[in-house]
This record gives sequence, structure tokens and C-alpha cells, in this order.
Amino acid sequence: MSATTFGSDGLRVVTSNRGTSLQRPFQLFIIAGDFLIILASYIASSAIYRCFVNSPSDPVNSVGAGLVVGIVFVLAAYSQGVYDNHRLLNTLWQSRKALVIWLFALTTLAVAAFLLKSTADMSRGTIILFTAIGAVGLVAHRVVWRYCLSSAFAKERLIDRKVILISLRALDFTSTRFKDLRKHGFDVVQHFVLSVALDQDDNTWNQQVSDVIRQSRAADADEYLLAIDWNELPMLQKLSHHLRMVPQPIRLLPDFPIADLVSRPFLPVSGTVAIEIQRPPLTVLERVQKRFLDIGLASFALLLLAPMFLTAALLVKLDTAGPIIFRQSRRGFNGKPFQIWKFRSMTVTENGTTVMQATKRDARVTRVGRFLRKTSIDELPQLWNVLRGEMSLVGPRPHALAHDNYYDQLISKYVYRHHMKPGLTGWAQVNGFRGETPTIDLMEKRVEYDVWYVSNWSIWLDIRIIFRTAAALMYQEAY
Repeated sequence: MSATTFGSDGLRVVTSNRGTSLQRPFQLFIIAGDFLIILASYIASSAIYRCFVNSPSDPVNSVGAGLVVGIVFVLAAYSQGVYDNHRLLNTLWQSRKALVIWLFALTTLAVAAFLLKSTADMSRGTIILFTAIGAVGLVAHRVVWRYCLSSAFAKERLIDRKVILISLRALDFTSTRFKDLRKHGFDVVQHFVLSVALDQDDNTWNQQVSDVIRQSRAADADEYLLAIDWNELPMLQKLSHHLRMVPQPIRLLPDFPIADLVSRPFLPVSGTVAIEIQRPPLTVLERVQKRFLDIGLASFALLLLAPMFLTAALLVKLDTAGPIIFRQSRRGFNGKPFQIWKFRSMTVTENGTTVMQATKRDARVTRVGRFLRKTSIDELPQLWNVLRGEMSLVGPRPHALAHDNYYDQLISKYVYRHHMKPGLTGWAQVNGFRGETPTIDLMEKRVEYDVWYVSNWSIWLDIRIIFRTAAALMYQEAY
């Protein structure tokens, strides 16, 4: 609950009545958990290896290396903000950070052992086991605490920053921009809405900001958040100038246009910066990473799913007359045409200037085809397109040429999808835009997600999309 009051000169103040939740020493338990996991991993690795080679264990040697790695890991993780309350629920970020710091801690152990001339006392088999068991243990620890801290009870105690929120208009706290502030560690103790008028003089503005500062000091806030939109940017510099008298940090909580701009890479140029509006094609290293992922997973999937392929092919052949594999022209990277492969699921094999999208309860879909489309098994032959290099496991889903030609005239950013290889799955699909797109609005939304993917690609994003696709297939269906 909150109360709204009006101060001098129309300043509106929204004060939270919930009170600040008591902080709990989550960090201490998590730090201790990481340290004990590392220590236990080394002891277990040493015991397993020595049991395997039938060698007596040395209790001192079984603990010393684990202590060193544990201390280095905890200190490095703490310095990198891994244990900050507002980051505890970000499992993907936590896991990536933990693995990088884990490798750093192991490298530190190796360097220390070399400098102290004690490498002969360390078992290579134990260290290999320690590397694997420790990495699994640290990631599992983060998954467990993410599950435990996701409860409403825990979320109410993940507050580590009392903040003052300042905006130039009333805010919708149900929007994604504001609804998770508390979840990420921000406790908004007061919200000030500054009145901005065209004929407002500087004295009125100064009085409003002075009132904000006076009431914020009474609330003992840790920092300020400025909720400024793109069309309000001229006021940002003016407001920042007046807030220089406060010692707390001041952060911008931007709307999407500003957030998208400041998240892009920049290059220093002649005393200023040049912001990247359109990213260049993937570098050689990035293409190699993506290609290795494609070949590895596609080859494994083809071998693992071979019985399913044979069963599906037999059912398609027995159900209706026609080819088992349906080939259709699509555009790939840079608009290069290729033939996409699918199990035939319809009585027609359209591949001309007019292609009608499949709809729910479409009469053209065969009995077997309905099951294949519902389970997405009809898409599996595209693993062959992936191995051939025409597609990737993850990328913008390719559309029929007739649809490409149609939407390219209506959606300005549509062609941007061809800056990357098309994929079996994509960012749009795991965000709910899968299957039929009967309206332009739905296609525009799908294109928006595709463009974001192209602009923000990383190998970790691909892996994330693959895992989300596996989960989404359990409850989503196409037509």
C-alpha cells in the first residue's frame, strides 16, 4: 500500500507503507556453501582417485589445495559482486560468473604450486576430478539457492538498497520496467513525481528538487533512481545538475529506447563516442563457436533420434500418397536461397508465389501430420540443413519466399533477419511467437524479437534458447 501527498509547488510524493523488510545474512550462508562445496569436492576427488589407484591418502594433502582454491574463489567472487543480494536470483549470470572464477581459482592453484615447487605433490588425476566435480557442485549450488530464494518469503528479504524513485509523470508499476524492482534488491521508500510545465520558472524547479532532497535525507535512502523516458531527456541534465549536492549514487532507469541505445557497444572517437546502431556480421571466432555448437548438437541429435526418424518416415508414407520429405524454398544468410527439409505433414506441397499459412484445424493437414506438427517432429529433418551449413540450430525462423516478399514490403526491419543464418528455433519462438501469424501485428512482434537476437547474439544466448525450446515444446504447439 502507498499514500500520496502533495508538497509545495505541486510536488507529488508517493510513500510506501510496507516498511523495509529485515535483511537476512543470505550472503554468509551462500559464501560458506561455496567454500564447503569446494573443500568437499577436493576431498572427494582425492579419495575417489586414490581409491581407484589403490594409493593411501594423505589427510594434509587432501585438504590444503582445496583450502587454497576455496579461499581464492570466495574472495574473487565477492569482489565481482557474485554475492550481492540483487544478483542472487540471476541463475544464468551466476553460473557463468562462477565457472569463470572457478577456472581463475584453479589457475591460481597451478601457479602457486609451480612457484613453490610443489607440483610433484599434487595428483593430476585428483585435479581433473576436482575441476569437474567442483564446477558441477558450484552450478548446482546456484540452482538450489535460486529455487529456495524464489519463494515469496525469501524475495521479501532480498532487499539491500533503499532507493528514492524520481519521475516526471505517474508510473505504471505493473509494467516490466518497474514491477521487479523489489525482486532485484530495490526497496522504493518514496516516489517523487516532479511537476514539469512549459512556463515553470527556475525557482519553482529548485524548490521541488530541494523538497526531494530534504525528504530523501529523512528516509535515509541509499541511492536515487531516475525514471526518465526518451522524450524527457532534456530534463535529465537539469535534474542531474541539481542532485549533485547529494552524496548517494544516482542511476537512470530508462525506457526501452534509451535502454536499447546505452546497451550497445561504443567506440571512442575524437573525444566523444560512436554508438553501434547495427552490429557487424559475426567475427571469425564467433562463427566458429556457433558452427561447432551446430555440428556437435545436430550430429548427436541425428544419431540419438534415428529410430524416431525411421518411424516418422514410415507413418508419413503409409498415411497418404506423396513424398516423405517436403522441400520448400527459403532464404538464408544474406538472402541466399536454399531448400528446407521437413517431414510432409499436409496433402499439398506449395512452393510457389502464393503459400497459405497453416491454421488451426487446417483441412490440408494429414492425420499423421497433425501429430508431427503438434510435437514439432516435422521440423527434425532440418538438422540436415544445419549440418550442410544452410541453417543453424538457433536463428530467425525462415519463412516461405512468398511470405518473405509480402512482409518485406510491410515491415521495415524484416530484411534484417537475413543478417544471420535461419534456425530451427529462435528467440521469437521461445517467447511465444511460434506457429501461425494471422495478423501483421503478430509478425511485427516476431520480427522485433528476431532483430533483437541478431543484434545481441552470443553463444550463451544460443544455449539458453536451446534449453528454453526443449521446455517450451512440452506445452506449445504449432499448426
